[in-house]
Amino acid sequence: MSYPFSRRGFLGGAGAAVAATTLGGQTAAAAPRDSSGDGVRLRWLDGAPRASTGTSWGVPWPKGRLRADTTFALSGDDGSPVPVQSWPLAYWPDGTLKWSGHAVGSAARAENFRLTPGTSAAPERPVTVSRQDGAIRLANGTVDLRLESGGPTAIRSISRGGRVTSEDGRLVLLMQDQPDGEDATPSRGDWTGVVEQAEIEQNGPVRAVVKLSGRYRRDHGSKHGNGGRAILPWTMRVYLAAGDESMRLVHSFTWDADVNSEFVRGMGLRLSVPMEDEAHDRHIRFGTASGGVWSEPVRVLTGLRRDAGAAVRQGQFAGTATPAPAEWPQEVREGYQKLAKWNDFTLFQESTEHFAVWKRTSSAAGWLKHAGRGRRASGFGYVGGVGGGLGVGMRDFWQRFPRSLDVRGAAGDRASVTLWSYTPHANAMDLRHYDTAAHGLDLAYEDVQEGFSTPEGISRSTEMELWAMDATPSRDRVVALSETLTARPQLVAPPEWYHGAGVFGRWSLLDRSTPARAALEDSVDRDVAFYAGQVDQREWYGFWNYGDVMHTYDATRHEWRYDVGGYAWDNGELGSDAMLWYAFLRSGDPTAFRLGRAMTQHISEVDTYHSGRFAGLGTRHNVSHWGDGAKEARVGESFTKRFCYYLTADELLGDLIRSSLRVDETLLTVEPLRNVLPPQHEAPTRLRIGPDWYALVSNWMTEWERTGDTRWRDRITTGMTDIAGFPAGLFTGEAGGAVGFDPETARLVNLDKGDYQGGYNLSMAFCGEQILWEALDLVDVPAFRRSYVDFARYVQAPPAEKKDRYGFDFDPAVFGTIYSRVTAWAGQQLNDPAIRRRGWDEFTSDPNGRPWPEPVRVEGDAVASPVDEISTEHSNNQSGDFATCATNDAAQRTLAIVSLLAVAPDEAP
Repeated sequence: MSYPFSRRGFLGGAGAAVAATTLGGQTAAAAPRDSSGDGVRLRWLDGAPRASTGTSWGVPWPKGRLRADTTFALSGDDGSPVPVQSWPLAYWPDGTLKWSGHAVGSAARAENFRLTPGTSAAPERPVTVSRQDGAIRLANGTVDLRLESGGPTAIRSISRGGRVTSEDGRLVLLMQDQPDGEDATPSRGDWTGVVEQAEIEQNGPVRAVVKLSGRYRRDHGSKHGNGGRAILPWTMRVYLAAGDESMRLVHSFTWDADVNSEFVRGMGLRLSVPMEDEAHDRHIRFGTASGGVWSEPVRVLTGLRRDAGAAVRQGQFAGTATPAPAEWPQEVREGYQKLAKWNDFTLFQESTEHFAVWKRTSSAAGWLKHAGRGRRASGFGYVGGVGGGLGVGMRDFWQRFPRSLDVRGAAGDRASVTLWSYTPHANAMDLRHYDTAAHGLDLAYEDVQEGFSTPEGISRSTEMELWAMDATPSRDRVVALSETLTARPQLVAPPEWYHGAGVFGRWSLLDRSTPARAALEDSVDRDVAFYAGQVDQREWYGFWNYGDVMHTYDATRHEWRYDVGGYAWDNGELGSDAMLWYAFLRSGDPTAFRLGRAMTQHISEVDTYHSGRFAGLGTRHNVSHWGDGAKEARVGESFTKRFCYYLTADELLGDLIRSSLRVDETLLTVEPLRNVLPPQHEAPTRLRIGPDWYALVSNWMTEWERTGDTRWRDRITTGMTDIAGFPAGLFTGEAGGAVGFDPETARLVNLDKGDYQGGYNLSMAFCGEQILWEALDLVDVPAFRRSYVDFARYVQAPPAEKKDRYGFDFDPAVFGTIYSRVTAWAGQQLNDPAIRRRGWDEFTSDPNGRPWPEPVRVEGDAVASPVDEISTEHSNNQSGDFATCATNDAAQRTLAIVSLLAVAPDEAP
């Protein structure tokens, strides 16, 4: 089995193992220590990169360790200082620093680093930011970048050494009024992304960040973006680090167009590139994900009937200057002007398995569409000459196909290059739901509702890189830069450091101290590797799909149920994203990190609404990512997005997390239980304590720690106090915990119906237990803690114990694996080993919690091509319908293992 992610060895020193101590019935991780003293040792996720475009990352700090205004210093292996820019990401309730964000430029190339409190080294060529002549200027001693603060041009110019490398950078959009298909004759139009606002977010000295925002408007002839209607609100952050020759751009748009009459044909960034070298010294270069290079000059002097000579051939191959024509053989010197000049080039990634390179001499001539071919392009390209030009790149190039890099006019004085995040060489986007009829919950597990299968409010981002180059990059450099696009360099801390800082709830470090525990740890590794393999084998890629996995398997077809209602795309159901992040935190595994980051990006962008009717909600699993009628706060909840945000210090993800706060008001018009229970009039709206209120708690908790604003804390404590006052506590409410909710005050209202009547199976399924564990570490509401312990103590208790406590027996109707760690936590809080052991027993006796066996290979005429699958003889569906393989099981199994080993280590097998 082959996996799409690198598994380079763990490099760098790890901190000393951290012991867990029990204080007052709570597990508190010992403060992390490192062999470097007060700081933390950092390593590259995949090993030191051959080339870098810089990186950003986050580091957690134990409560009370560092002041909020702490500054930091970074050094390399040999102790040499490395310039670093730092800022706070989150605070503990006492005001001390919880997470710090950091950024370095491409010059940071040591194998390992040490981050400590201190004063950063000053960069040799700091980046500066200023506003002048209606533009924002970023300069770093290598590159001079000018961004427009308004209008149809986003990037006025990029210069290096006084030479303009590119200019007139515009966001371009192609739209048509109907989908491609039989007898389709769509009307098409050009649009431009008009800058409406420009904000300087960081101004150096190590890194500058500018956020442009606006909307797309239709072009009228040569007038760009002057149409009256504005659609698809967008943002584009531009990053430039000290001394770097490259700048990073992150573009994101939100869908607000009509899916029935407006179809995106193409979306990208177009720049103009001055071409000054002779045609035979101009080069177009593309990189591949496998380390290959496609490279050709605008005028080809090799393979001719008459040899131009070794020096000419070598110059064209290497991308260096050829000898002057006067030094060429006479036949070549006298006839080379008649040779073809290749004006236009296209690199088209049409699928995950094939890209093609096209070229032509002019728009009046036909394309040669066999100029190059391969499996996966890296997204890197270069257009320019031996005297310099523009390097361009897109990350996740083949993963988010269809994409392309288009070069036009390379033979003239000025070329244009377009980075198509969605290429017009493919069919137009069609975001309509996959069917016009619903198919029912009973058989298709689908909850489609009129008007709900809409993408309005979802988003998608594209990460790009631009290099201002002073020469044609060598082939080796093209390969190195391609690697930075294929797997962006990322700094991370040791697992012991993350664990010792006491972040992300209750989770354990790796424990292979007994054969049974080793088997559990092996199952976690096996599941991560299995899903990495499935992503590649099943080709779970594409512009809107990349980052998601499938929900449930169809063993008869040997295919995941991609076309069966709610069994198709997973949309983060039951914590599949959290599964990957905890797997990374415990192991440092780059495969888990890459899968987790792609999944977080997908869920936070494609599965969550950021504007419109469903703002703050996300969509339950379905054949279409946004197709299901169940719009849930738990899909867009902040808790599972925080892993990626804090580990990478990703500003866009921070924006998307903050937009989830809008769900409070959205619940007034989109009540979660509107189709389950009759209307009520005792509160402005109604929700379930779990998972709905837990999701809101995670949103409020995240905003509180990011800002220090205690009004978000107060919303948490208000709800906790209300629940503690309910006679049934967390067993309150029908339909799994229905209560009233007032978004203005955050008050919860007891509706006095359905207490203890069950249906709590999903209450904790979406990391609810972790959300509450972390919240209780941050706020002190003793009455709520007692209510939570009471719920956890009896949710899986035998009938006799429930009768003794409540005077009657009841069935909460919960799943064993999901609630095993809740039960064990109650035993931890009550210092009762029997209850802790009960938690483990619930897990080990649950068929859904049993580790999957090794995948088996299916081939021959049973499938179109060989695939790996989990044998259905050893697994049961979470819903109990028949033997199958489901992502729910893998997610909940891993979440149970990492939590049980944390809250009940002594009772582990």
